[in-house]
Amino acid sequence: MNPKSIVFLGGSNSLQTVGTAQLLNIVKGGYKGKVYPVHLKEKTVIGLKSYPNISSLPEPADLAVMVIPNPAIPGVLEECGKKGIRHAIIITAGYEEMGHKGGQMQKALIHTCKQHGIRLIGPNCIGIINSAISLNTTWFPCKYKPGKVGIISQSGSYVTQTLPYFEKLGLGISQAISVGNQADIDMVDCLEYLSQDPGTEAIALYIEGLKRPSAFLELAKQITPYKPIVALYVGGTEAGSRACASHTASISGPDEIYGALFRQAGILRAKNFSDLFDWSLALAQQPLPAGNNMAILSNSGGPGTSMADECNRHGLYVPVFNKTTQEKIRAMTPLTASPKNPVDITMNYDLDLIFKKLPCLILDMPDIDGMLFYGIFGPMHFQDKKVLFEDLIDIPIDLMKKLMREACARFVEFPDKYRKPILCACFCGREDEAVMLIQDGGIPVYPTPGRAVRAMGALWEYKKIRDGMEQN
Repeated sequence: MNPKSIVFLGGSNSLQTVGTAQLLNIVKGGYKGKVYPVHLKEKTVIGLKSYPNISSLPEPADLAVMVIPNPAIPGVLEECGKKGIRHAIIITAGYEEMGHKGGQMQKALIHTCKQHGIRLIGPNCIGIINSAISLNTTWFPCKYKPGKVGIISQSGSYVTQTLPYFEKLGLGISQAISVGNQADIDMVDCLEYLSQDPGTEAIALYIEGLKRPSAFLELAKQITPYKPIVALYVGGTEAGSRACASHTASISGPDEIYGALFRQAGILRAKNFSDLFDWSLALAQQPLPAGNNMAILSNSGGPGTSMADECNRHGLYVPVFNKTTQEKIRAMTPLTASPKNPVDITMNYDLDLIFKKLPCLILDMPDIDGMLFYGIFGPMHFQDKKVLFEDLIDIPIDLMKKLMREACARFVEFPDKYRKPILCACFCGREDEAVMLIQDGGIPVYPTPGRAVRAMGALWEYKKIRDGMEQN
């Protein structure tokens, strides 16, 4: 995960190959280590001096990454061993997941690795991401800033094709590992590694089957009291099990068995893809609630109501504010506002009210444990109006941007100030600067009200898990 030099096999000067795209991500993604392309014919590959084979390298690289045809890999691994290269990632597929013949080929790879003391990730994976050193061996570029979510996945797609999705969600990765067939290094090894990574605050797992379930359970039980783990398990159905076997040669088990294993380990079980990463994002960035009493602040009735409804389905309580608090809210809000909780101020552009006065009043209440917020409307909305009314009304966009930036800068400080979680929802994404500022400031903004509530429910569930484990 921290190589100072990489030898890459499978890149060329043609962008039509996946290997070239992966090599480009390494070279152009900010990685500062040495990169040695190996190519039988080309003298240079994407501007770098190329070498005809491993033996001709000027030094033994820390890591070998292979995206070459299966027949060539045994010889290359042998060369790596003789050269003194002790770490490898085999991206190439066509091994145990293909049946008996592929399984025999995979065993041969492991035999060679053991002979030379090589540790292997893969085969049939997409590689790794380590944001701390700007290393990304995957196919998609990693454009968003480094974050606090670590990912271990048996699907390469969940650490490469998801990168544009993570960027929209404001989810930054600390490190990510695509384990593929787990021929050598498996999910247990990776989980132990991320548990000790100071840059990883929460761990997301995509699981098709565990090679060492007992070791996984014992390790996870040690980790979850101090670092949350969220897992998505697939393969518990007949169709899912069949897909797992052909995808990564995983032997899946009954759904309820994995559910019981996760409960014993204190792992939060996500039912779908969006929950896996929504929950991991919240757990990595927000403080845990002391209890389950939630305040809802919204400038629209429908989203606030749907948040309240969803809270009751996920173990969260939305208490009616006392009369004194309601009077304070009435004194600072329009007559049409509802002060009870949810606080519905209807459509309102008073930034000081929305982003400071009401949040401070709500979060300062000792019997409120967290806040759900709907109502982020940044300069984008006024820019649209300016186009419609430019001949009639002078809309001071620059001033509004300045005020919005100041309001968001204050708002993102509140979770740390009050030690209470804030989760937001907005139907706009990062195209609205206000959403971008709040996400980049560490408060998750989800695309729908329900997803924000479910993430808050995960924070509360993990708080209960951790408290229970501390008592035991």
